[in-house]
Amino acid sequence: MIRTIWKDIQPEEAGHAQCHEHIWLEKGASCAVNPALCMDDHEKSLAELKDYHRAGGQLIVDAQPTGCGRNARMLAELSRESGVFIVATSGFHKKEFFDDTALFSLPEDALADLYSQEIETGITDSGQDSSLYRAGILKAAADGDWQEDPVYRKLFEAVAQAAVRTGAPVMIHTEKGNDILGLIRWFQDRHIPPERLLICHLDRTHHDIAYHKEVLSTGCFLCCDSIHRLKYVSDEEELSLLHAIAETGYTGQILLSLDTTNQRLRSYHAQDMGLDYILRTFLPLLREHGFSDHMIRQMCMDNAGTILNFA
Repeated sequence: MIRTIWKDIQPEEAGHAQCHEHIWLEKGASCAVNPALCMDDHEKSLAELKDYHRAGGQLIVDAQPTGCGRNARMLAELSRESGVFIVATSGFHKKEFFDDTALFSLPEDALADLYSQEIETGITDSGQDSSLYRAGILKAAADGDWQEDPVYRKLFEAVAQAAVRTGAPVMIHTEKGNDILGLIRWFQDRHIPPERLLICHLDRTHHDIAYHKEVLSTGCFLCCDSIHRLKYVSDEEELSLLHAIAETGYTGQILLSLDTTNQRLRSYHAQDMGLDYILRTFLPLLREHGFSDHMIRQMCMDNAGTILNFA
């Protein structure tokens, strides 16, 4: 079962899925850090989702978590109006992106209760009725040396508690210098197997095929979410990395996404891409470079159905 914002679906219903996107983000702390981190125009976000749906897209994960500009009601409305399933996210991002910093003062158990409630009972963004909308994935952000920061340690422990309680998968934001293998072991020590972890951004933070293979050997999933994010990696470099991963037989653990901002969405500011970029441009490139339909189906459909399916 995959838990979307307004209803549960079966994995085979997910179709083409992109598991690290942003389609709605309220103006707040994130926008203050980076003006590209604001997508709060209903018609523009809806246009992106409709273009994505016309191209064959059926599901996205909106990766904006608790207290960081998420709006569950808007996600549900956009989902219904576009026909695209949207999975909402509970958990936490980097501290600088929080609008609701009062969450930092909650004890670990209270945070775990909140995250579990958002998965099992409902989300209460902006005082909305908590019974209407639910999250389907947890998020944790490995910001720098997070284990040295008591707030991050508490947030991580709360996400781990909620993952064990609910069976929800865990998405992990990573940055350069993070010990990814140590992070995976940390979750294993808390009874969360690598197969329930979706490691994000490794394609731009550790552009090293040997390291990718070592991480994939644990059994975790990797979200290659820097496609056409040219300030980090070119499409040619992304194709080269994916080709090397495919040669080692790990396409059954890879997912493809864009990690969208308002600078990377046609309806907002982008000139050459939108949420449909993978479907309309990148998949043809994969085929030109020898990727089989089976490999593409794994990376764009089957693997999402596996990682998003509740344990």
